[in-house]
Amino acid sequence: MEEACGHLKTLENELKNRFFGGEKIGVVDIVANFIGFWLGCIQEASGVAILTEEKFPKLHKWSGEFVSCDVVKENLPPRYKLIACLRSRFGASK
Repeated sequence: MEEACGHLKTLENELKNRFFGGEKIGVVDIVANFIGFWLGCIQEASGVAILTEEKFPKLHKWSGEFVSCDVVKENLPPRYKLIACLRSRFGASK
């Protein structure tokens, strides 16, 4: 957990604009898709909070803006289905 938070802090420090590449989604944003969408689903399904607004305010804001973009939303699986799948995998009862 400590190592993951260290890497997230590195990304947090590099986020200067709306997106990593500026005002439009770029390659780094696409690569960071795991953090923007999947990590939030994993957190909800497992009950473990890693990317919180308190610890990583810039990344947290970026995450919301990234998954709100139409082009991104169109290419992601339905959140509720992914969370249900992850909960069954983690054995979480939430």
